[in-house]
Amino acid sequence: MGRIIVAILLAFISIQAMAQDRETVIRLEEIVVTATKQKADVFDTSIPVNIIDKETIDREVARSMGDVFKNQPGLSVSETGSGSIRPQIRGLFDDRVLILVDGMRLSEQRGTGNHRLSIDPAQIERIEVIRGPASVLYGTDGIGGVINIITRKAQEERIEEFRINGIVESSFDSSTNGWKHSGTLRMGKGGFNFFFNGIYEDTDNLETADGKLPHSFYDGYTISSSGNYCWQNSKIGLSYFQNKGDIGIPNITFKESFFDGEKHKMTMLNYELYDISPIFQKLKICGSYQRHNRHMHILNPVEPTKDVNVEIFLDIDTWNLQPEVTLTFGERHRITSGLLFFREDADSQREQRFINPTSGEVLGYGPFHGIGVIPDADRIGLGIFAQDEINVTDRLALTPGVRFDWIRAECGTLEGHPVTATTEDDTAVSINLGVLYRLTKNLNLAANIGRAFRAPNLLERFFYGPHQFVFQIGNPELEPEKSLNLDVALKARYDRFRGSISLFRNQIWDFIVFEQTGPIDPETGLPCWTFNNVGRAFLYGGEAEAEFKIGYGLSTFFNLSYVRARNQENDTDLPEIPPLRAGYGVRYERKLFKNWNLWSEFLITTVARQKDVAPWENETPGYTTLDFRVNLDLKKNFSLFLTMENLTDKSYHLHTSRVRGINEQPGRNVSFKLVARW
Repeated sequence: MGRIIVAILLAFISIQAMAQDRETVIRLEEIVVTATKQKADVFDTSIPVNIIDKETIDREVARSMGDVFKNQPGLSVSETGSGSIRPQIRGLFDDRVLILVDGMRLSEQRGTGNHRLSIDPAQIERIEVIRGPASVLYGTDGIGGVINIITRKAQEERIEEFRINGIVESSFDSSTNGWKHSGTLRMGKGGFNFFFNGIYEDTDNLETADGKLPHSFYDGYTISSSGNYCWQNSKIGLSYFQNKGDIGIPNITFKESFFDGEKHKMTMLNYELYDISPIFQKLKICGSYQRHNRHMHILNPVEPTKDVNVEIFLDIDTWNLQPEVTLTFGERHRITSGLLFFREDADSQREQRFINPTSGEVLGYGPFHGIGVIPDADRIGLGIFAQDEINVTDRLALTPGVRFDWIRAECGTLEGHPVTATTEDDTAVSINLGVLYRLTKNLNLAANIGRAFRAPNLLERFFYGPHQFVFQIGNPELEPEKSLNLDVALKARYDRFRGSISLFRNQIWDFIVFEQTGPIDPETGLPCWTFNNVGRAFLYGGEAEAEFKIGYGLSTFFNLSYVRARNQENDTDLPEIPPLRAGYGVRYERKLFKNWNLWSEFLITTVARQKDVAPWENETPGYTTLDFRVNLDLKKNFSLFLTMENLTDKSYHLHTSRVRGINEQPGRNVSFKLVARW
């Protein structure tokens, strides 16, 4: 690993030096909001950030959120088919990665289950990712990083004449024989602005190089709308989205395995007042309500003449309130402070019937029929934070921050459930210090050190009963995870070259693992697994990325991601850690005629063998895939996107995938999307 890092450093320095003498190419600066809650140039932030814009998502012809993240440095996915996506940041996933929608936390407690990420790529305007802990600004669950999904909404503008425009999109994916259609309408007059969007998708089971992946279909819709009114120095907005679908969960032994009519809806209200005085720059108040209805359906043979039909219902209601203020003191200080209040209410029900597979006759009921997966439970949290951006000199900038959080989890009693009425309180203090030093106008050195935390979620504390392949037992006495993270990065930005190298070290105390406790449950015959704090986890690694414009529309690019994760309590490797991955290739972009533009990319992805595995995991062989993408824009009214993935029809398994028994990744796949604007 050391030799690889040294080689990358040498290549980085030599290429950026050559770039100084090349002809000038105009490039737009990338602006990020999530990293500091204020608009900032990515080049001038002290923490590593990924920006995934709509143009990148369109060029992927992404069939799922997994396609959006898979080629990004430092990011990967842990998945169970394309319908169940768990984004990973530097080897951490589930509730260690905080997912926001327009700055508000998404109410999806993913725990150990296979669940959908309730956002469709066609909804997205851009995504901002913080690689590394962000508890000071965002509280619990940001111990691994933050993903802020910024959706397509109404324009925020004030123009007196009436305006209206729309977009229609259709795409096809050969690996799922699936179609997706969407339509968008924007309109406004004066300070009023409105937005409407609808998406429908219908796919078959995924075609891998080894055959069909059972129970990997999707059939569902998403609708969203928003509106706002803009004054001279303030604005108020309201937005809503809802999706519903049948979502297959791949399993090669079950007869049926899918979420049946899963539904998620979210309403957000925000108000912003800005340029109030030279000191009081901005007041922002955001609130949201979410309702998430899960319905997992499993049909599985237990005897030649008897099947078990399991229906699990879990409903989660979530409220969020976030007031924030921004103060500036001259050109030296910009202070952001605020509160976060959230409340989550969960209730559940389970049906367990034995049926005759021929007639459908009910033969009896299982021992957990009528018993929910958790008792009625709720979790409330309150956090207060302050962060200052200090320009010490023209070269040196500091970003110190501090936060205090209090979180309470409670559950009632439920007949047949062993957890009695319980109340657990967690408190945490998070701090960070970011440092940015401008070596030259083209080179920045950045570092960030911070403490973060994660409070156990309701399912980790209170779940009880069979869950997919195991008998899952929650642990009400779990301690919150606490971490200390250090990041260092070197960033370069020249006319023809951009690149960065980031190294990180993240140590987590009271790390929560899901592990087998030994006995077999006598009622179900499933092994018993529970959640425990195991002491310390240690993760380290880094990312590198670079793009060099050769000239005549041709450029070359490279990115690399590596993470190693150890359980220091018993000196073993942590599970589901992505192996070393490199992506590299060439791009070509050229204006063909007036207002006609061609973009194309050839991408090679090489993934190393993963031999550093947890005791119960299997090693995964390495692989290389080849992809080709092309995009043609015609007079700003029409765009055609074409992708050809896995050109060699490679059969391979993603180490972080939860699908077992088959190489579950798509075989050779052709996708296209047509976009019409008016």
